[in-house]
Amino acid sequence: MVDRFDEHFFLIAKETGGIEGLLNSLFSFLLRRTDYYYECDPGDKMGFPPGVALNMLGNTFKKYQDEHYKVHKKKSAQEYKEKLEIYQKKQKELQEKKKEQEELKKEIQIQQQQQKQVQQNENQSQQDVQIKQEQNQQNNENLTQKQKIDPYINTYNGGETEKYSWSQSSNDVVVTMKVPEGSNKKNLKVIITANTLTVKVKDNVVVDGKLYDKVKSDESIWSIEENLLTITLEKGQENIWKTVILGDKEIDATKVENTKPLDDFDSETQGAIRKIMYDQQRKQQGLPTSEEEQQLEIVKKAWNAEGSPFKGQPFDPSKFNLSNGQIQF
Repeated sequence: MVDRFDEHFFLIAKETGGIEGLLNSLFSFLLRRTDYYYECDPGDKMGFPPGVALNMLGNTFKKYQDEHYKVHKKKSAQEYKEKLEIYQKKQKELQEKKKEQEELKKEIQIQQQQQKQVQQNENQSQQDVQIKQEQNQQNNENLTQKQKIDPYINTYNGGETEKYSWSQSSNDVVVTMKVPEGSNKKNLKVIITANTLTVKVKDNVVVDGKLYDKVKSDESIWSIEENLLTITLEKGQENIWKTVILGDKEIDATKVENTKPLDDFDSETQGAIRKIMYDQQRKQQGLPTSEEEQQLEIVKKAWNAEGSPFKGQPFDPSKFNLSNGQIQF
């Protein structure tokens, strides 16, 4: 039986790395232990005539190749080449698709990492704010009863918190708070930046936070008199604040009285305001505005001008309409 040595051949192939190793072992054996490669002379009792050994090998190979073709279709070199090109094309497409998927996966991972980092930063920021608030609350609880806000301190256009009262105009914010007896400029520390306000009384933090809006720190001042600390913050721009420190109690900005004396404006602005007020009053009385009066004077001059269809007729304003500075007949 031809298959009785299969186990030996499997072992040799495994030990030598495959079919090529098996063949190397076989032909090495024929070389070393047989006269297979010996080309004999006439009358020799060993070896084979020239070419016989190679023909023997070819015939044996062809015998089993024909057995193979009985089961499997024979393939031509051209057919293999065509299939190889198709295979290589598909492999290239797969590699490109795999590369795209890896790049997409990498991009998704980067985005996820960025989102995770943003979330971590937000969480950390919230924790920092919470810790700061807890520290401020603890420090405030340690202040004496005399640090509570005097109910008679001005809160015009402002409000009050447990730590301070405040008022405002369109240009500034005034913060007032009671401080312990014996407080002075040596044991008080007020730090004003464009965006923050910090107040320390004898190393206790009373106020520390971000302002509602920017201020002019170089024009902002503070003073202390009879245990009353007054801080005047010069606003960076004319506007209405809802609170002094972000996170503190806010007021209803719609209830803020936001008028400004006319004399506070420059002469050019005063003139413009007076003109607007005059025009509004004229409209309420059913009279033409200053601009409409100017238009009316122009029409009067043109009424009797040469070529006018109204020349010689009494001036009649009802024949035209003044609207938004436009003359309509």
